[in-house]
Amino acid sequence: MTVLPFSNPNEELQLTAASAEITVSGLGRDEEIVISCEISSLPTYNCIVIFSKASQRTHLVGHMDFQANRPLAKAEITVEPSDFRKLETMCLRGEPVRPITFYLQILKSKNITDGEIEKIDTDFRLDIQDFSWRYPLF
Repeated sequence: MTVLPFSNPNEELQLTAASAEITVSGLGRDEEIVISCEISSLPTYNCIVIFSKASQRTHLVGHMDFQANRPLAKAEITVEPSDFRKLETMCLRGEPVRPITFYLQILKSKNITDGEIEKIDTDFRLDIQDFSWRYPLF
């Protein structure tokens, strides 16, 4: 009998929040939380994370797009209304003593290995399966 090693189907990306805002893109539209972040494994890139409300949880909570010609990544994540309220409350508390950290659970991709993003030669998308965050108290 052969024992196969356990293989995690996910990678984790760590993002550090720099600023946050609540936006409304038009009358009759729901608000979104937009957070500007730094990607710890890719310090030359900035990242914008957009959180919006969704009534149902799906297998994937979002995606993250990278551009080869610009040092900018954009993540779009949908969360249930209760999770959106938690994020909103966290952001309305003001700036914590240390930056907020987000951990994105990314499905394995040829563009990322052990949480490190390889050289970006072409545009690509990463699928986000889940995320968590750390909000410093003191």
